[in-house]
Amino acid sequence: MPRFVELLGAPFFAIGDRLLGADPGLLRLTIALRGTLTTALTTASALAIGHFAGLPPTVFASGIALSMMGPFIMREPTLAQQRKTILFLLIPSMLATAATAVLHAQPLAGEGFFLSLVFLGYLFQPRAQRMIGIGLVAVITTYIGLFLQLPTSLLPFQLLASVLAVVIVALVCLVVLPITPAATLRRAVRTVQWRAAQVLNSARQLTQGGSLSPASEARIRRDLVRLNEAVLAADDQLAFLEQDGGDIVRAGLIDLELAAARCIDAMRTGVPDRRDALRVHLHLKRMRQGLPYTLPPESLEQGSLLACLLELGHALHRLGVTARETRRHPESPTPAPLPPGPLAWRVATRITLAAALAMAGGLALSPHRWFWAVITVYVVFLNTRSRGDTIYKAAQRTAGTLLGITAGLAIASFMGHHAVLQIGLLLLSIFGMYYFYVVSYTLGVFCVTMMLGMIYGTLGEPLEALFVLRLEETALGAAAAILVAFFVLPARTRDQVKASGRNVLVALADAVKATRDVLKNGNGGEGTGAAPDVAMRKVDRQVADLRLSLAPLAARRWMIRRESVERPVPVLLDCVHSTRQLVAASRQTPEIIDDDAFIARMEAAEARLRELASSTAESLRALPTTIDSDSTVEMGVGEPLRRLERSLVILMERLQIGALEGFALDA
Repeated sequence: MPRFVELLGAPFFAIGDRLLGADPGLLRLTIALRGTLTTALTTASALAIGHFAGLPPTVFASGIALSMMGPFIMREPTLAQQRKTILFLLIPSMLATAATAVLHAQPLAGEGFFLSLVFLGYLFQPRAQRMIGIGLVAVITTYIGLFLQLPTSLLPFQLLASVLAVVIVALVCLVVLPITPAATLRRAVRTVQWRAAQVLNSARQLTQGGSLSPASEARIRRDLVRLNEAVLAADDQLAFLEQDGGDIVRAGLIDLELAAARCIDAMRTGVPDRRDALRVHLHLKRMRQGLPYTLPPESLEQGSLLACLLELGHALHRLGVTARETRRHPESPTPAPLPPGPLAWRVATRITLAAALAMAGGLALSPHRWFWAVITVYVVFLNTRSRGDTIYKAAQRTAGTLLGITAGLAIASFMGHHAVLQIGLLLLSIFGMYYFYVVSYTLGVFCVTMMLGMIYGTLGEPLEALFVLRLEETALGAAAAILVAFFVLPARTRDQVKASGRNVLVALADAVKATRDVLKNGNGGEGTGAAPDVAMRKVDRQVADLRLSLAPLAARRWMIRRESVERPVPVLLDCVHSTRQLVAASRQTPEIIDDDAFIARMEAAEARLRELASSTAESLRALPTTIDSDSTVEMGVGEPLRRLERSLVILMERLQIGALEGFALDA
């Protein structure tokens, strides 16, 4: 019977693995379920109250909107932080509702109040992460009040709707669907295991004696990036777990990444054996099932494919066991808050000017639905740092709106008046809005447009004219955002890419310093830097930030020919890989290294990384392109340092010929 149950459930386990592979820790799925449930419960409760009290559904519009925004904004890792966020979201909702109850009779005053909220929301964003949510809630609630123009006599019921929404959000997010660090870590580790196996699966062609096509090479690089993303998602949970267990998990994550990379290297450099493809296939099945390994990799020839497969299998299994045994920290620690940043005068000025332009154009198109143009400006500028980011996000929003309009009209023509089907599709579009918003802004906007179409269709609005107006307002807002991004205090995409690349170099220098302290002083020495594993994770986060900065450049390559300047990022990523190997090797070196020449080499590598991070184009050309590599250390840490030195020499050469002007991935 157990074997029958296993076979019966195998397809569902496979689906679960793929779902985990696409969503580390199932965080997006949880947030999407939260948002769908809170919206459905708030809407049902509001309609029931309105039915018995004889109130129109519009009275509860601001509360329903708050219930949709709450789960998306409330992403703090601890319960105490989540409770504070819920209360902080209630305050701007109630204040904006009360203000618009008075100001809707004076259009100019109401629109001026709206723009002031846009300005203040962006101005104070660097002071606290919650300001993003507070500003968004205030802006959307203000527009709802100005649009509906409800009499002041209904204000108590509007405020009650906000309280109702907050209660339901708290119930769903804190009781029904809580996010716990230990459970999230276990799911995230399962994602890491699945993605590591996927890397191996993508490289199986190497064992068949054929060279990889450019598409296959790109797939392997993509899978390695996705593996690192899953590792970072797991690392996010370690601060809330027992320190010893968290440290072991972090070390295991680094070992697993290196083992996966070594398997790829072994496949590339080794002579394919006719049994290698079968070996990889069998190991893949074993790894995906999380089965233990007994044969140690040290018993085989180091660097052979079989030894690398065993090493990866051991790393996968150890990581899973450690994650299952790790428990939540008994004191539920809260991470130290980031210091507040300076007021964002520049960003606030740009967004307010763009919002004013969008509002003026939106009012010309429709005196009541100008908000669609302004909200386009508001969300396009969220988390954008350059002109390229703005264009990229504006294009995504416009494309998502167009696709949503097309699908909405098609569905409306076939759906008719089937109430159950309408409700199901509405909930599905709300779910999709939450689930896809982070990974694909285009799909997120597509779901939002579908949702609005079904809501207005239910209310009897003519969808064709409404959809055309939405597309016009969205295009107008996107154009206003791009116009301001280019001509008002512009931030060049290349400048942001260069800044992100320099941050990677600084983080690499910190990781080398932390490793040097451990090798020189031991784990209990006097080193003042962070632990090497922690420093390495900071490197990975800076690399992720660099990839985000590069997204606009990568997106335009299908229209614009790649520039001929040589790109430094591939060799920069080689430096990252060598540093990761150095960090892992230092953990396996129990004794203190007293070779002064070796320590001096590490100091020289660290100094060179900091010089590259702070160099100008002129000073960069004056730097020597050689590094002294004279020492007697030939143990585990010697080879990674040599690789780092070689990569640094190549990086310096590429930067010296002008490639500092663009850190673009060689894809």
